[in-house]
Amino acid sequence: MKRKKVFITGMGGYVGQCLCRELDRGSYCSRFYGMDVKEPLYKFNKGAFRKMDINDPALLDWIKEIQPDVIIHLAYVLQPSQDSAGMRKINVEGTKHVLEAARQAGAGQVMVTSSGTAYGAWQDNPVPLREDHPIRRHPHFQYARDKADVEAILDEFVKENPDIITSWVRPCIIYGPNVDNYISQLFTLPVAMELRGCPSPELQFVHEDDVVAALLFLLKKEARGPFNLAPPDTVTLADVNALSKKPVMPLTPSMMAAAFRITWALGLPVLKVPDSFVDFIQYPWVLDTTKIMDLGFKYTYSTRETIEIMLRAKRVIV
Repeated sequence: MKRKKVFITGMGGYVGQCLCRELDRGSYCSRFYGMDVKEPLYKFNKGAFRKMDINDPALLDWIKEIQPDVIIHLAYVLQPSQDSAGMRKINVEGTKHVLEAARQAGAGQVMVTSSGTAYGAWQDNPVPLREDHPIRRHPHFQYARDKADVEAILDEFVKENPDIITSWVRPCIIYGPNVDNYISQLFTLPVAMELRGCPSPELQFVHEDDVVAALLFLLKKEARGPFNLAPPDTVTLADVNALSKKPVMPLTPSMMAAAFRITWALGLPVLKVPDSFVDFIQYPWVLDTTKIMDLGFKYTYSTRETIEIMLRAKRVIV
C-alpha cells in the first residue's frame, strides 16, 4: 500500500497527540502535517506542525500547498465554555472550513471525529443506538448540540462530494492514562455522586489506544459513513462508584443539576460543566458497535478495563 500524506487538525489535543505518536512510528503515512492553537507535547520525526486557528484563512492555503491524500479533522472544543459563540465558531464553522479545504485541495479521503452524544440523551433512546438511528439534537448541552450540527454538515458534504471517501466516528466517553478533562474529573472528586430516584445509568468508556486504532483501521479500509466507537460491554454509575470505594453522595437528577448550575455560574474549579450535562448521566446513549466490529475491528480494552485504567492513573484506586 502506498504510504499516505496526512493532514491533521487538532494535532495538540488529547486524541491528536495519541494519533500522531502512532503515525510517527507506524507505516501508514510517509509524512504528516498538522495544526492547533497549542503545540503538541511531543516531537515527531515525520510530523510538521504550525500553530494556527482552525478558521485562519492561511489554513486553506497551507492544505492546498501540501495536497494531502488524507485529512483527519480532530479540532474541537471539548471543555464547556461560557463563550458559546466562540465555541461554535471553532466546532461548527471550523468543520466547514476544513471540509472546504479538503474539497479545494483534492483530498481523496476525510476522517472526522464526531461523538456518540450527537444522538442526544433522551429518555426514550433505543438501547443500544445504531448508526442508522436518527441524530436527535440536544438543544441545551453545547458539545452535543454542535456535534449534531457537524453531522448535518457531513451529510451534506458526502452528498456533494461522493468522490471523496468520507467517514466519521461517534465515540462514547474516551478515557485512558493520559485523559484530563471535566468528565474524568467527575470521578476524581473526594466523594462519588450517585443518582437516586432513577435506574443507575449504563456507561461506556473507550480506551484512547482503541480510538487511534479504530481511526487508522477505518482509513485503511477506506470505509464510508458513520461508525459508533465503544466496547460492547457497559458499566453502571454504581459500578464505577463501587470501584472507587469513595463515600457516596446520593443525589436526585434535580439536585445534581442544581449543583452543576451553581458551580458553573460561579466558575468554580469543580464540576466544570453546565446543568444540561445531567441528561447525559441520567438518560441512555449506549452505542451499538457491531458495524465496525463486523468489518474486523477488535477492541483491546473493555469498558470496565478502561475505567479501571483511568482510575488507577489518577490514583483513585491502586
